[in-house]
Order: sequence, then C-alpha cells, then structure tokens
Amino acid sequence: MSTTFDFIKYLLSYLKKFFKYTFLSLFFAIIVSLLTGLGTWSIKPIFDYVLIEKNYSYAKFIPFYIFFLYFFIGLFSLLQAYFSKALSSSIVNSIRETLFSKTLRLNYSTFILSSSSQKLSKIINDTAQIEPILGETIQIFIKESLTVIALISVAFYLRWDLTLLVMISLPIIAYETYVLGKKVKRNKKLSQESTGELTERVKEILLGIKEIKFLGNFEKLTNYFKRELSRYFILSLKVTKYREASRSIVDLMTGIVSAIILGYGSYLIIQGKMTPGTFLSVLTSILLIFNPLRKLARAYTQLKEAHGAWLRIEELLSLEEERGGVLKAQPPRKGFVFEGVSFSYPGSERLVLKEINLNLPAGKLIAVVGPSGAGKSTLLSLLARLYDPNEGRILLDNVDIREFDITSYRELFGIVWQEPFFFNLSIRENLLLVKEEATEEELIEACKLARAWDFIKEFPKGLDTVIGEQALRLSGGQRQRLALARVFLKNPPVIILDEATSQLDSLTEKAIEDAILTMKGSHTIIVIAHRLSTVIKADMMILMNNGIVEDIGTHESLMERSTLYRELYKTFIKAI
Repeated sequence: MSTTFDFIKYLLSYLKKFFKYTFLSLFFAIIVSLLTGLGTWSIKPIFDYVLIEKNYSYAKFIPFYIFFLYFFIGLFSLLQAYFSKALSSSIVNSIRETLFSKTLRLNYSTFILSSSSQKLSKIINDTAQIEPILGETIQIFIKESLTVIALISVAFYLRWDLTLLVMISLPIIAYETYVLGKKVKRNKKLSQESTGELTERVKEILLGIKEIKFLGNFEKLTNYFKRELSRYFILSLKVTKYREASRSIVDLMTGIVSAIILGYGSYLIIQGKMTPGTFLSVLTSILLIFNPLRKLARAYTQLKEAHGAWLRIEELLSLEEERGGVLKAQPPRKGFVFEGVSFSYPGSERLVLKEINLNLPAGKLIAVVGPSGAGKSTLLSLLARLYDPNEGRILLDNVDIREFDITSYRELFGIVWQEPFFFNLSIRENLLLVKEEATEEELIEACKLARAWDFIKEFPKGLDTVIGEQALRLSGGQRQRLALARVFLKNPPVIILDEATSQLDSLTEKAIEDAILTMKGSHTIIVIAHRLSTVIKADMMILMNNGIVEDIGTHESLMERSTLYRELYKTFIKAI
C-alpha cells in the first residue's frame, strides 16, 4: 500500500506527460504571485510618499494603478485555474484509461471473485472523487505556494523582525494539518468503500427487480440499503469535520499573530522606528499570507482525501493480469489434447474436473453431453483459457496453450454462451466488434445464416437498431440467434456452442444445425446441448458425469453401451 509521498510521486510523473498544461499553469501562477507581492509592497510608497509627505499630484494615478493591478491578477488567476483544471482532468482521465485497460486484462478467476460493481466504483466513483480534489489541490499548491513566498519576501525585506513572528506559527499549522490529514485519508478510504457497497446494492436491485417484485420483503431490502446509507453519511461527516478543522487552526493562528504584530508594530511606530506606511505594508503582507496558508492546509487534507480514494484504486491496479506466452497461436491442425487435467474453482477445494484425458481432433463436430453439474461448461472454459488447470495441461497441436499469446489464442475461438452478452449499441456495432471491416453484405449473410435476419429486418432501423441495456429489447431466442450471427461473421477456426440453441423453436434450431453441419471439416466445432437432437450427428460424443469423462463414442455406440446416455436420451424424448 502506497504512502502519501508515493502517491504524490505518482501524480508528479504525469506532469511531464502533460507538460504544456503544467508549464502554463506554473507560468501564470508565478505572474499572479509577483503581482500580489507588488500590490502589498506598493502600500508603503503610496501611504508614506503620497499621503504622509503630501505629494498629492500622484494621488490621481492610484485608482488606475489599483484597478489594473487587480484586473491582471484576476485575469492571470483565471488562466492559471483553467490550465490547472486541464492538467488535473487530463491526469484523472489517464488514470481512468489505465484502470479500464487493467480491468479488461484481469484474470477471469480474479474478476469473478470480486464484485463488478466495486470495480465500476473504482473506475468511475473513486476517480470522480479524485478529479475535483486534484483540480483544486494542484491549483492551490502551485499558486498559493508561490504567493506565500512572494508575500514573505516582501514582508521580510521591509521588516524581518515582524516577519519572524509569522514564521513561528508555521510549524504549528503544519503539524496540526498533518495530523488532521491522516484522519481524513483513513475516513475517506472507508467512505469510498461504503460508496462501492451502495453501488452494489443499487445494481442488485436493478438486475433482480423481477424476482424482488415477488419476494415481497421490501422493508428488509430497504433496511440493507439504509444501513449502507447511514455508514456513508457518518464517514462523510467525519471527512468534512477533519478537513474543515484545518481551516480553523489557521484562523486561530491568524488571530494570535495579528494581535502580536499590531501590538509590536504600534510600539515601533510610537518609538519612531518604523513609518506607518512600512507598518501597513508589512501588516497587509502578513495578513494576506494566512489566506494562502489556509488554502494550503485545506489542500493538504484534500490531498490526503484523494489518497484515501486512491488506495482503493491501487487495490485494483495491484491485481494480477492474465498471462500468456509469446507464441502466436495458429488454427488447429491436429487438435486439442487434455492431459491429466484437474480443476477446482478459486476459493473452493472441490474438484469440478478430475484427471481429464481427452483428445479433441481438429475439423470435427464434437458434442459434450451429460447431466447438469457434470463439468461440461467448465471443460470448455478451460479450453478457452478463462481458467488454467490446477493440475495437468491442455495442448494445441502438441504445444501447451499457456505458451501462446493469450490474445492470439482467443482469436481462434467463437463462442456462444447460453446467455449471450451484448453492449447497449446498435446490432451493427455489436456485430462489427468481431470484424470491423465487414461489409453490409457480410453482415446480412451472417444474420441470415443464424436465422436472425428475419427479425432484424422487421425493425424500423434494421441493423442500426439499438438493442438496449443487456439486450432487453430482444427475446432469449433472438439474442441467441444474434450471438450465432456474430460467430458466423467472425468465422473462427474453433466454434464453441454452450447451449446456444436452447431457446430456439425446433424449425429455427434445425436450420441452424444444418448451417453448422456445412462448416464441419473446415472448422472444429464443440457443442454442449441438453437437447440431444442437436448433437446426434456429431462425429464424436463425450459423455461426462461428476467431473470425469465417463465414455466417448457416437450416438449409436453410446446408446448400445452406456446406461447413463440411454437415460439422458429417454429423458429428452419424453420432454419433446
């Protein structure tokens, strides 16, 4: 876990990346600080030379001088704030890109073990918390630090003894700000975790609204949500309390130092050791110093606040990414081989697959059948490298699949799951994700092959119809046909169909079976199906039960020798 110093170093690394914004923000901050220092220094000649020594001929220029001085201070402050915001937004967007890219490259097993809403919170909510803090903090640290230096320089030049009184208060302010900053960081991290829990609760309600309507226990669900709201409320108040306390410390020190300076300064004027103009100039500089000090103290606690949010982001960045080899995967020539493969899901000791030894020849139509929970989908998840075996290995043409570059290996596959996923984009955009350069004719042909064109052409916008979040505008069968169209468009050498036609009517299913059969020989096709009519014509049937391969053969041979297969087939016939 990083320290605040590590966090600052990480942020500073971005200053070089966005050098233009950094330079312009610093440039205008320097001008503002110099003009501010000039303003306080000017009090001495204006008061002593013009007013006390009665050189009134210069008095007419004073209003114009003040006007233009503060006009340019305001103008350059605006420009400095603008480029500071551009810098902070660029940094945060770059962090978001890094987080999004990291999320896509996480191990699948790591990804499913933690809540997707928590990851969403880290990408969106946590970075959203950082952005305004960074924007204000960067601006304050650049501008106000230079302003403090300019004001102290003016005050020290005019009266070093009065200025030293200010310097005494600085260690007190720094220490109190440090202590409060630690409390802000700790509570901010807890607050962000609570935000993630709130996001999770809302997501659960939105996804499960159909079931929730029939559960009836709305009060209990509401209490869960209220509990998270209450925790977030308390933590947010603590963050505000400690953050604002840093300002109060500075205000207290301002009062103490001001009282001392007024007393000592008045004594010096009475003794004739200092002119009123010098005193006013020094007093103004010193009093003005406390305003940027107040902002710097607040900025430090805000930096701690940002670091608290960053700690959760850092948790995601530290997760292990998928690893592959350096070999480029080629379409299978011989096929896939499982050698002594055993597997249990992360966090569980129960073996889902047990010492699987299996040969999947290239160019064949292979069916994987068996009762629910037999390990069929898990077998294909390992083949697609969503997981790696606990023991044993999987070979493609005699090479361990872990030796292949993972992107090139997955490019070999086209998979249709039982519940396919689509983005809330148009049908065209969802299809083009697998083949960006596809022509209109290729899109339509793939849809026809999957029997999806029949319903697509009925939409007023056809392929440009936006299908809605989670494809809710489509029926289950339409989603499966569209997923098949996506695979047909990609035309990969290996096709995996995991209950891919379970929601289709028999006529549509038969038409798609025929389309798949025409691809046999040129493609390796692996099918999981409970409806055995879809796989009777398979070249090879793998019968699984309780995580082992119980038998291998054709439909006819399994009917002759396997009691389990005959039971599965009888159950299927009765269900028709």
